[in-house]
Amino acid sequence: MPLQLGVLVSGRGSNLQAVLDACEAGSLDAQVRLVLSNKSDAQALDRAEAAGVPTRVLDHRAFPSRAAFDEEMLQVLRSAGVEWVVLAGFMRLLTPQFIEGFRDRIVNVHP
Repeated sequence: MPLQLGVLVSGRGSNLQAVLDACEAGSLDAQVRLVLSNKSDAQALDRAEAAGVPTRVLDHRAFPSRAAFDEEMLQVLRSAGVEWVVLAGFMRLLTPQFIEGFRDRIVNVHP
């Protein structure tokens, strides 16, 4: 059964593209369920949309705290059926509550 991935991005999306390409080629037995960004102008969102992957933007500045932002990310990812999280150039520190929410199921591919 393919891994159900949520990919967190903040920038251009070159690492996201590598994940998408690996899924398409069959070298990564996974499906990207959602690409989530904290920046509405992240080029990675365009890459996701071109691949037919749903996207979501959560502006961290709209939340009263880092914990509130991370809690919303947890809810969005879970609602999308995400089981594993890939940090692909995501430029935010994560709270312990977020890490615990996907304990042993977070991969950081940071440039």
